[in-house]
Amino acid sequence: MNHILQLTSNDPLIARDGRPFGAKQGNRMRGLPWPLPSVVAGSFRSALVKGSTSLDYSGDMPQRLMQIAVAGVFPVHDGKLYLPAPNDAVAEPTENGMGIHEIHRVSPQELTGGCDFPIDGLKPAMLPNNVADFKPAEVPAWWPVGKLSEWLLGQPIAFDSTFLKQPIQETRDHVCLEADLGAAAEGQIFSTTGLNVNHLPRFRANSEDKKLQFVDRFASVALTARVTIQDSGFEHFSDLNLWHPLGGERRLVHWQQADSDLWTCPDSINDGLKHATQIRMVLATPAVFRDGWKPGWLNDQLEGTPPGCDVNLKLGGVSNGRWKAVSGWALAATKGQPRGPKPIRRMVPAGSVYFFKCEKGSATALANQWLQPVSDDEQERRDGFGLAIWGTW
Repeated sequence: MNHILQLTSNDPLIARDGRPFGAKQGNRMRGLPWPLPSVVAGSFRSALVKGSTSLDYSGDMPQRLMQIAVAGVFPVHDGKLYLPAPNDAVAEPTENGMGIHEIHRVSPQELTGGCDFPIDGLKPAMLPNNVADFKPAEVPAWWPVGKLSEWLLGQPIAFDSTFLKQPIQETRDHVCLEADLGAAAEGQIFSTTGLNVNHLPRFRANSEDKKLQFVDRFASVALTARVTIQDSGFEHFSDLNLWHPLGGERRLVHWQQADSDLWTCPDSINDGLKHATQIRMVLATPAVFRDGWKPGWLNDQLEGTPPGCDVNLKLGGVSNGRWKAVSGWALAATKGQPRGPKPIRRMVPAGSVYFFKCEKGSATALANQWLQPVSDDEQERRDGFGLAIWGTW
């Protein structure tokens, strides 16, 4: 059964990258622009045990917790869900560079040069030939789902203040105190970088301009996540209402269940997919595939069926970002993964776009896969990697 969570941060969250940090390793904790799905999943599973006086980590509890699927987190502002910007949106700046002249679409184009592709059958995802060269302008990091749905259905959009930027990163310097003296220890200084996820900067508004009202520069946001629990031993979840850390340095977040339909597929997407044959898949969270950028459910002919769906798709092109690394620490042994450090995996970043053609079945079925995971490994899917949204091109 699916449940929706609302998270409210008490402090700037720390989402660490994979660079070493600690004694004799480095004194600067570098942060990611947004928490990884596995961080949210691990924190919630711990919160679920913490929220009950009758549960602990003995017996098979770690394995039961790993069966709980956690997806998210995403910002929510003014009752609207926000999702990452798609990689196929390219903004052409105005001549003076102070605004955006037009938003262009990247799509698979016929190959005219002498470039080799890793697999036969792929076409380069590029701008049309009739678009002149330009240096792309900034694209807002977070899009309201209504505007994103319009983009996924091929409709023109314009960026305004409802679009949001990445959270502002806040750097704090820390010192170690001598217990006896109460003074800073010699050379024991380090810094951390946190994310202010309670307020995100509005696009096309200067967050430093104090002449503008705060509400005109920043949007007040909450965070949302989706949890799927099949086990009958966690009935206390319906009363979940507690403070629990999320991310590094034990920064506190308030966790509670919420009544919301923000995670459902928009009706416009459902209608647009009914007779569509050219399908676009956009990653809302980073995905982990065995073959790097290529989903493992595609064969050598680039054909396959996404997890949980009976639609046969053929890949025609990809517009993806540079791969990112993810590792972590397994607190419990699971099938194929002992307790201890996890191996480094390569993630396809959020916003990456895959262009398909529907070979068999009705694309309408993909509406039921809105914000469902498409990563190869079942545990990666339960950890929230590879949530996908669907549209046409």
